Amino acid sequence: MLAGDGVPLTSAQSGIWFAQQLDASNPIYNAGEYLEIHGSVDVAVFEAALRQVVAEAENLRVTFVETPEGPRQYVHPDPEWQLRIIDVSHEADPRAAAEAWMRADLTQPQDPSVGPLFLFVLFRAADDRWFWLHRYHHLLVDGFTVALVAQRVAEVYTVLLDGGTSDNPFGALDSLVGMDTAYRSSDAFDADRAWWAEKLAGRPEPVSLSAKEPTAARGLLRRTEYLDAGATERLRDAARDAGVPWPCMMTTAVSVYLHRLTGAEEIVLGLPVTTRLGKAARGVPGMVSNVLPLRIPVGPADTLPRLLAQVSREMRGAMKHQRYRYEDLRRDLQLLGNDERLTGPQVNIMMFDYALTFGEHRATVHNLCIGPADDLSVIVYDRTDGQGLQIDFDANPELYSECELASHLRRFVEFLAELADAPADRGIGALDVATTAERDVVLAAGAGAVVDRAGTDGPSLAELFEDRAAGTPDATALLCNDRTVSYRELNASANRLARRLVATGAGPGRFVGLALPRSVELVTALLAVIKSGAAYVPMDPDYPADRLAHMV
Repeated sequence: MLAGDGVPLTSAQSGIWFAQQLDASNPIYNAGEYLEIHGSVDVAVFEAALRQVVAEAENLRVTFVETPEGPRQYVHPDPEWQLRIIDVSHEADPRAAAEAWMRADLTQPQDPSVGPLFLFVLFRAADDRWFWLHRYHHLLVDGFTVALVAQRVAEVYTVLLDGGTSDNPFGALDSLVGMDTAYRSSDAFDADRAWWAEKLAGRPEPVSLSAKEPTAARGLLRRTEYLDAGATERLRDAARDAGVPWPCMMTTAVSVYLHRLTGAEEIVLGLPVTTRLGKAARGVPGMVSNVLPLRIPVGPADTLPRLLAQVSREMRGAMKHQRYRYEDLRRDLQLLGNDERLTGPQVNIMMFDYALTFGEHRATVHNLCIGPADDLSVIVYDRTDGQGLQIDFDANPELYSECELASHLRRFVEFLAELADAPADRGIGALDVATTAERDVVLAAGAGAVVDRAGTDGPSLAELFEDRAAGTPDATALLCNDRTVSYRELNASANRLARRLVATGAGPGRFVGLALPRSVELVTALLAVIKSGAAYVPMDPDYPADRLAHMV
């Protein structure tokens, strides 16, 4: 047990602590996942395993208190908690019912001063199918720790089921804090600061797939897609041929995708890292992860092998200096005053060992949330089981709509398949970023009959649309992922907006700029401008701000 005056926070914990003090009711610092156990579970033994792991892992037993010397964490010897058992086997869809419960739980903020700051729930879906939820405050865990705890619970459960015992493999929490404190007062800290200062000199403004102004997240949007095993293996082959580690491939792919959609010639990505250097650090559960900025120059003439080599060099250099905190970098670069961004989207390659078994029964991991997404997080789960890749897009709902996020993810997955099949000498500017569905729409429109209305008094586009809306008002006019809009609804919305535009001066001979992402609202605005009699000027919101200003 730790001393009575508590222990300081790690630098990683301090960043979370102070951020939450600014917005105490924000639930975004919840982290959790559930394991689907494919077999029966002895509930009594499972609870005994959980209690043993809680007793072993000091980080699970802490609460946080503000003191005159700053925030401190206190380890409690025997916190009170219960394992909840919820039966969803009677539900038509047990998984959906369990996930709905879990997601509702993740929306509840946690007070760091009141423990326990974890929750364990067992959902019974059937006698031979169970879901184990383990949810934590982000102050307690990073992604590495979540995996570490899950592995330990599976190990202890299996040992107890056989009537055996096992010794505590975890180091003390104060040793993790001590490593952090020692680093920050070392020559290595100063050397890392100098390296990053040189690396980030003259850095560009980070680009995003959202045109909106950055703002703090208060929730999380998630979409999931899968890349098939064949395309995954071809990407692996390309990485092997280039002589680079697998994470370089996914980091490069995200960089190329951002370049193709924004035109930026240098991409600044965020790379989450564990910062656990050495065996001792890997044996202590706690929150110490970091995010590194990666500067990646990219142009249309670059080939995939060339970019892979470039990204590999950037990643190797950054990893040598991974302990220097993201928060310190923002402070050094004077970005804190106006809450400016240092990186664009993050790329998180999850390669933790999740081949877990509870007794004789295997378990499948389903991540729910691994922390806030300030902009967009691309999370790649590489199970190395021949089943391809799971790719999650986690996004700040203040910056992305459900429709936008789903469109980007679908486009990115198809782009990965395109990248996997591209010849090694092809410039990335020649790669297609449109989805199959998007290409089909364009080709179908191009193959349609052309009607020459020049010199005639035929109906205008607005009149043609009005006729269609009157003739088939309930027919589907627009589809955007799960959103369906009828001709009646679209026409009514466009009319309302058209009246507003006319009232502000829109009409024949006038131009109205449209800077909207691909969405129902974009089509509504386009129709409204046409109905007003004005002409619309398309302005891609993903263009750089100075280019949009020039167009205006």
